[in-house]
Amino acid sequence: MAAQKQVLKAVKKNWHSILAPESFGKEVIGESLVASASDLVGRIVTVNLASLTNDIRQQHINLKFRVVAVEGDAAITELLCFEVMSAALKRLMRRGVDRVDASFVAETADGKKVRIKPFILTKAYARGTILRLLRKSLVEFVSAEAKKVGFDEFVKSLISNKLQMDIKSALKKIYPVKSSEIRYFGLE
Repeated sequence: MAAQKQVLKAVKKNWHSILAPESFGKEVIGESLVASASDLVGRIVTVNLASLTNDIRQQHINLKFRVVAVEGDAAITELLCFEVMSAALKRLMRRGVDRVDASFVAETADGKKVRIKPFILTKAYARGTILRLLRKSLVEFVSAEAKKVGFDEFVKSLISNKLQMDIKSALKKIYPVKSSEIRYFGLE
């Protein structure tokens, strides 16, 4: 029997930087070792928000970026989703409070469809009718806010915590709200 010898051709790989979108200042969010830069297109990179903003209070939030293009040695990304870690939400839960969750698809002013999952906690137990009214008002308010601004502006208001504070102040007229978060925000 003749033994067949396979010859493997070595491919030289190079390091390529992965950059955040312009709304994050095109900051380097990672590097990847690939044979050609075009191999990076379609890859998903997960980054902690605290490392992007240098704010340790935002370490409970993860951002996922997808590589969409390559310019020279750098890969350009777009924001895919914004997620709050479940452990951070569990820390907010206490006895004697009610949790109101919602999940819906909204459209931003620039026509992008996004899935939004807001989460609020009441200061005390509430009746079912009040909880239903809170959920309905929450969905209407967040949908209206998404419709007013473009995708990038909406992301900026999420990261700066402005949207969460606006939700809290709008809903406290119905029932006292302890905290409000957007636990998930992503492109559909």
